[in-house]
Amino acid sequence: MSRSTVPLLCSFLILFASSASAFNITRILGQYPDYSTFNELLSKSGLATDINSRGTITLLAIPNGAVGDLTSKSDDVLKRVLATHVVLDYYDPMKLQRMKDKTAKMTTMYQQSGKAAYDQGFLNVTARDGSFIFGSAVVGAQRNSKLEKSIMNQPYNISILGISQPIVTPGLDGTMAPISAPPPKANTPKSSPVAEAPAEEEEAEAPADEEAEAPAEEEEAEAPAPSKDADAPAGAPDADAPPADQAPPPSSAAKLKVSFGLFVVLATIILA
Repeated sequence: MSRSTVPLLCSFLILFASSASAFNITRILGQYPDYSTFNELLSKSGLATDINSRGTITLLAIPNGAVGDLTSKSDDVLKRVLATHVVLDYYDPMKLQRMKDKTAKMTTMYQQSGKAAYDQGFLNVTARDGSFIFGSAVVGAQRNSKLEKSIMNQPYNISILGISQPIVTPGLDGTMAPISAPPPKANTPKSSPVAEAPAEEEEAEAPADEEAEAPAEEEEAEAPAPSKDADAPAGAPDADAPPADQAPPPSSAAKLKVSFGLFVVLATIILA
Protein backbone atom coordinates (compact mmCIF):
# COMPACT_ATOMS: atom_id res chain seq x y z
CA MET A 1 0.00 0.00 0.00
CA SER A 2 1.47 3.33 -1.03
CA ARG A 3 1.73 6.26 1.31
CA SER A 4 -0.67 8.30 -0.86
CA THR A 5 -3.54 5.90 -0.30
CA VAL A 6 -3.32 5.91 3.52
CA PRO A 7 -4.80 9.42 4.00
CA LEU A 8 -7.55 8.60 1.54
CA LEU A 9 -8.45 5.42 3.42
CA CYS A 10 -8.50 7.27 6.75
CA SER A 11 -10.83 9.90 5.30
CA PHE A 12 -13.15 7.18 4.06
CA LEU A 13 -13.25 5.51 7.48
CA ILE A 14 -13.99 8.81 9.19
CA LEU A 15 -16.78 9.53 6.73
CA PHE A 16 -18.24 6.05 7.22
CA ALA A 17 -18.17 6.42 11.01
CA SER A 18 -19.86 9.80 10.87
CA SER A 19 -22.59 8.48 8.57
CA ALA A 20 -23.20 5.49 10.86
CA SER A 21 -23.93 7.90 13.70
CA ALA A 22 -25.20 10.91 11.80
CA PHE A 23 -26.23 12.93 14.85
CA ASN A 24 -26.67 12.91 18.60
CA ILE A 25 -30.08 14.36 19.41
CA THR A 26 -29.25 14.94 23.07
CA ARG A 27 -26.18 16.95 22.17
CA ILE A 28 -28.04 18.96 19.52
CA LEU A 29 -30.98 19.88 21.80
CA GLY A 30 -28.50 20.70 24.57
CA GLN A 31 -27.69 23.85 22.59
CA TYR A 32 -31.25 25.16 23.01
CA PRO A 33 -32.17 25.86 26.67
CA ASP A 34 -35.83 26.46 25.82
CA TYR A 35 -36.14 22.73 25.03
CA SER A 36 -34.12 21.35 27.93
CA THR A 37 -37.09 19.58 29.58
CA PHE A 38 -38.07 17.91 26.30
CA ASN A 39 -34.45 16.83 25.87
CA GLU A 40 -34.43 15.26 29.34
CA LEU A 41 -37.66 13.37 28.60
CA LEU A 42 -36.13 11.89 25.44
CA SER A 43 -33.23 10.53 27.49
CA LYS A 44 -35.47 9.36 30.37
CA SER A 45 -37.75 7.35 28.07
CA GLY A 46 -34.83 5.84 26.14
CA LEU A 47 -36.16 7.25 22.87
CA ALA A 48 -33.01 9.35 22.32
CA THR A 49 -31.00 6.19 21.57
CA ASP A 50 -33.58 5.05 19.02
CA ILE A 51 -33.53 8.48 17.37
CA ASN A 52 -29.76 8.47 17.06
CA SER A 53 -29.92 5.17 15.19
CA ARG A 54 -32.07 6.66 12.43
CA GLY A 55 -30.67 8.16 9.26
CA THR A 56 -33.47 10.64 8.55
CA ILE A 57 -35.96 12.15 11.00
CA THR A 58 -37.97 15.27 11.75
CA LEU A 59 -38.34 15.94 15.46
CA LEU A 60 -41.30 17.99 16.67
CA ALA A 61 -39.91 19.53 19.85
CA ILE A 62 -42.01 21.00 22.69
CA PRO A 63 -40.79 24.06 24.61
CA ASN A 64 -40.36 23.90 28.38
CA GLY A 65 -43.45 25.95 29.16
CA ALA A 66 -45.75 23.65 27.16
CA VAL A 67 -44.56 20.21 28.29
CA GLY A 68 -47.49 19.96 30.71
CA ASP A 69 -48.13 16.58 32.36
CA LEU A 70 -45.65 14.65 30.22
CA THR A 71 -43.23 14.71 33.15
CA SER A 72 -45.66 12.71 35.31
CA LYS A 73 -46.20 9.83 32.86
CA SER A 74 -44.52 6.45 33.19
CA ASP A 75 -41.47 5.77 31.04
CA ASP A 76 -43.44 3.34 28.85
CA VAL A 77 -46.31 5.75 28.16
CA LEU A 78 -43.89 8.65 27.80
CA LYS A 79 -41.92 6.77 25.14
CA ARG A 80 -45.13 6.11 23.16
CA VAL A 81 -46.15 9.75 23.31
CA LEU A 82 -42.73 11.08 22.34
CA ALA A 83 -42.45 8.52 19.51
CA THR A 84 -45.43 10.20 17.85
CA HIS A 85 -43.33 13.39 17.74
CA VAL A 86 -40.62 11.75 15.63
CA VAL A 87 -41.44 11.74 11.90
CA LEU A 88 -39.56 9.22 9.75
CA ASP A 89 -38.89 11.68 6.94
CA TYR A 90 -37.25 15.03 6.43
CA TYR A 91 -39.46 18.13 6.66
CA ASP A 92 -38.41 21.73 6.91
CA PRO A 93 -40.51 24.89 6.38
CA MET A 94 -39.64 25.01 2.68
CA LYS A 95 -40.78 21.42 2.11
CA LEU A 96 -44.02 22.05 4.04
CA GLN A 97 -44.79 25.04 1.85
CA ARG A 98 -44.47 22.86 -1.24
CA MET A 99 -47.27 20.52 -0.17
CA LYS A 100 -49.59 20.08 -3.16
CA ASP A 101 -52.87 19.64 -1.31
CA LYS A 102 -51.95 21.84 1.68
CA THR A 103 -52.09 18.74 3.84
CA ALA A 104 -49.91 15.68 4.35
CA LYS A 105 -49.90 12.44 6.30
CA MET A 106 -46.68 11.68 8.16
CA THR A 107 -45.39 8.34 9.45
CA THR A 108 -43.97 8.48 12.97
CA MET A 109 -41.59 6.24 14.88
CA TYR A 110 -44.50 4.87 16.90
CA GLN A 111 -45.92 3.30 13.73
CA GLN A 112 -42.86 1.01 13.54
CA SER A 113 -43.30 -0.15 17.13
CA GLY A 114 -46.02 -2.60 16.08
CA LYS A 115 -48.33 -1.27 18.81
CA ALA A 116 -50.10 1.40 16.78
CA ALA A 117 -53.73 0.93 15.81
CA TYR A 118 -56.37 3.04 14.05
CA ASP A 119 -53.82 5.54 12.63
CA GLN A 120 -52.14 6.12 16.02
CA GLY A 121 -48.78 5.96 14.29
CA PHE A 122 -49.56 8.75 11.82
CA LEU A 123 -49.78 12.54 11.97
CA ASN A 124 -51.62 15.03 9.81
CA VAL A 125 -50.13 18.43 8.99
CA THR A 126 -52.31 21.10 7.42
CA ALA A 127 -51.51 24.56 6.08
CA ARG A 128 -53.92 27.01 7.71
CA ASP A 129 -53.90 30.82 7.84
CA GLY A 130 -50.23 31.07 6.94
CA SER A 131 -49.15 28.49 9.51
CA PHE A 132 -48.93 24.71 9.82
CA ILE A 133 -51.04 22.69 12.26
CA PHE A 134 -50.00 19.22 13.46
CA GLY A 135 -52.25 16.59 14.98
CA SER A 136 -52.86 12.88 15.30
CA ALA A 137 -54.36 11.17 12.25
CA VAL A 138 -56.81 9.30 14.51
CA VAL A 139 -60.35 10.29 13.56
CA GLY A 140 -61.70 12.90 15.97
CA ALA A 141 -58.33 13.67 17.58
CA GLN A 142 -57.33 17.25 18.43
CA ARG A 143 -55.25 19.04 15.83
CA ASN A 144 -54.00 22.21 17.41
CA SER A 145 -50.21 21.95 17.66
CA LYS A 146 -48.92 24.89 15.66
CA LEU A 147 -45.50 25.18 14.06
CA GLU A 148 -43.66 27.98 15.87
CA LYS A 149 -40.19 27.89 14.34
CA SER A 150 -37.49 25.83 12.73
CA ILE A 151 -34.88 25.10 15.41
CA MET A 152 -32.27 23.50 13.17
CA ASN A 153 -32.04 21.42 10.01
CA GLN A 154 -29.38 19.38 8.27
CA PRO A 155 -30.72 18.32 4.85
CA TYR A 156 -31.65 15.60 4.45
CA ASN A 157 -30.88 13.89 7.74
CA ILE A 158 -32.41 15.77 10.61
CA SER A 159 -34.84 18.63 11.05
CA ILE A 160 -36.02 19.93 14.42
CA LEU A 161 -39.23 21.96 14.39
CA GLY A 162 -40.62 23.71 17.43
CA ILE A 163 -44.38 23.25 18.01
CA SER A 164 -46.69 25.06 20.42
CA GLN A 165 -47.91 22.07 22.49
CA PRO A 166 -47.77 18.27 22.70
CA ILE A 167 -49.63 16.26 20.07
CA VAL A 168 -52.42 14.27 21.70
CA THR A 169 -52.92 10.77 20.27
CA PRO A 170 -55.93 8.99 21.81
CA GLY A 171 -55.37 5.64 23.49
CA LEU A 172 -51.61 5.73 24.02
CA ASP A 173 -51.89 5.58 27.82
CA GLY A 174 -54.31 2.65 27.72
CA THR A 175 -57.08 4.54 29.54
CA MET A 176 -59.43 4.52 26.56
CA ALA A 177 -59.87 2.94 23.17
CA PRO A 178 -58.89 4.97 20.12
CA ILE A 179 -61.63 7.31 18.99
CA SER A 180 -61.79 5.77 15.54
CA ALA A 181 -62.28 2.19 16.78
CA PRO A 182 -65.42 0.91 15.03
CA PRO A 183 -68.22 -0.58 17.19
CA PRO A 184 -68.52 -4.38 17.15
CA LYS A 185 -70.71 -5.68 14.37
CA ALA A 186 -73.88 -7.45 15.50
CA ASN A 187 -74.46 -10.95 14.15
CA THR A 188 -77.75 -10.30 12.43
CA PRO A 189 -79.55 -13.20 10.68
CA LYS A 190 -79.47 -13.19 6.93
CA SER A 191 -83.24 -13.17 6.65
CA SER A 192 -85.86 -12.33 9.24
CA PRO A 193 -89.20 -14.18 8.98
CA VAL A 194 -90.93 -11.23 10.58
CA ALA A 195 -89.51 -8.88 8.01
CA GLU A 196 -90.61 -11.17 5.19
CA ALA A 197 -94.20 -11.50 6.46
CA PRO A 198 -95.46 -8.21 4.98
CA ALA A 199 -94.03 -9.20 1.60
CA GLU A 200 -95.98 -12.49 1.73
CA GLU A 201 -99.13 -10.64 2.74
CA GLU A 202 -98.73 -8.26 -0.15
CA GLU A 203 -98.32 -11.20 -2.50
CA ALA A 204 -101.40 -12.81 -0.98
CA GLU A 205 -103.41 -9.65 -1.48
CA ALA A 206 -102.64 -9.51 -5.18
CA PRO A 207 -104.77 -12.60 -6.14
CA ALA A 208 -107.52 -11.33 -3.86
CA ASP A 209 -107.87 -8.27 -6.03
CA GLU A 210 -108.13 -10.48 -9.10
CA GLU A 211 -110.77 -12.65 -7.40
CA ALA A 212 -112.66 -9.55 -6.39
CA GLU A 213 -112.90 -8.58 -10.00
CA ALA A 214 -114.11 -12.06 -11.03
CA PRO A 215 -117.69 -11.72 -9.61
CA ALA A 216 -118.10 -8.52 -11.53
CA GLU A 217 -117.29 -10.35 -14.71
CA GLU A 218 -119.72 -13.17 -13.75
CA GLU A 219 -122.47 -10.66 -13.00
CA GLU A 220 -121.97 -9.15 -16.40
CA ALA A 221 -122.06 -12.61 -17.94
CA GLU A 222 -125.30 -13.63 -16.05
CA ALA A 223 -127.14 -10.39 -16.71
CA PRO A 224 -130.27 -11.11 -18.86
CA ALA A 225 -130.22 -10.02 -22.40
CA PRO A 226 -132.04 -6.75 -22.95
CA SER A 227 -135.63 -7.01 -24.29
CA LYS A 228 -136.79 -5.58 -27.54
CA ASP A 229 -137.87 -2.43 -25.73
CA ALA A 230 -134.50 -2.01 -24.05
CA ASP A 231 -133.62 0.76 -26.44
CA ALA A 232 -136.69 2.68 -25.39
CA PRO A 233 -136.27 5.50 -22.89
CA ALA A 234 -136.41 4.49 -19.27
CA GLY A 235 -139.37 6.76 -18.61
CA ALA A 236 -141.50 5.59 -21.60
CA PRO A 237 -144.77 3.79 -20.58
CA ASP A 238 -145.38 0.16 -21.49
CA ALA A 239 -147.30 -0.19 -24.76
CA ASP A 240 -149.89 -2.64 -23.23
CA ALA A 241 -150.44 -0.64 -20.05
CA PRO A 242 -153.15 2.08 -19.94
CA PRO A 243 -152.18 5.62 -19.29
CA ALA A 244 -151.67 6.53 -15.65
CA ASP A 245 -154.61 9.09 -15.64
CA GLN A 246 -157.19 6.71 -17.25
CA ALA A 247 -159.09 3.98 -15.32
CA PRO A 248 -159.32 0.55 -16.88
CA PRO A 249 -162.71 -0.26 -18.54
CA PRO A 250 -165.22 -2.19 -16.28
CA SER A 251 -165.38 -5.91 -16.79
CA SER A 252 -168.66 -7.86 -17.62
CA ALA A 253 -169.05 -9.10 -14.03
CA ALA A 254 -168.98 -5.56 -12.75
CA LYS A 255 -171.65 -4.55 -15.24
CA LEU A 256 -173.94 -7.46 -14.06
CA LYS A 257 -173.61 -6.41 -10.44
CA VAL A 258 -174.64 -2.82 -11.26
CA SER A 259 -177.66 -3.94 -13.29
CA PHE A 260 -178.90 -6.29 -10.54
CA GLY A 261 -178.54 -3.54 -7.99
CA LEU A 262 -180.66 -1.14 -10.05
CA PHE A 263 -183.32 -3.85 -10.52
CA VAL A 264 -183.59 -4.43 -6.78
CA VAL A 265 -183.97 -0.69 -6.15
CA LEU A 266 -186.72 -0.31 -8.77
CA ALA A 267 -188.62 -3.38 -7.46
CA THR A 268 -188.56 -2.00 -3.96
CA ILE A 269 -189.99 1.35 -5.14
CA ILE A 270 -192.82 -0.33 -7.14
CA LEU A 271 -193.91 -2.70 -4.37
CA ALA A 272 -193.86 0.07 -1.90
